[in-house]
Amino acid sequence: MEHPAQQYYNPNLTGAEERALLRRNYLVLQTGQAALGLIGPDMLGIAVEAQPDAVVLHFAIAIRTAETEEDISLAHVGQPDDTWPGGPHALLYLAKFQGG
Repeated sequence: MEHPAQQYYNPNLTGAEERALLRRNYLVLQTGQAALGLIGPDMLGIAVEAQPDAVVLHFAIAIRTAETEEDISLAHVGQPDDTWPGGPHALLYLAKFQGG
């Protein structure tokens, strides 16, 4: 049976590519639901990397605080720019730039 969202996919996707896309989208959705209380003023970006046997969450934070240390074990401190490891992965959240 075809997945209902299949009509929106590239028809040239292989079965494996389609399953990987569905898994990635599911992981992004689940991460978004889990992160609702985590996104505060110090959170600058969240990206989801779906690996075959793991899920890696990439965070970019403005500064390290006791709260971020409690919630996040490893984070990039600074803007989610080209140096942020989360850049090439599925972007879940990106803070609006507060230029100054």
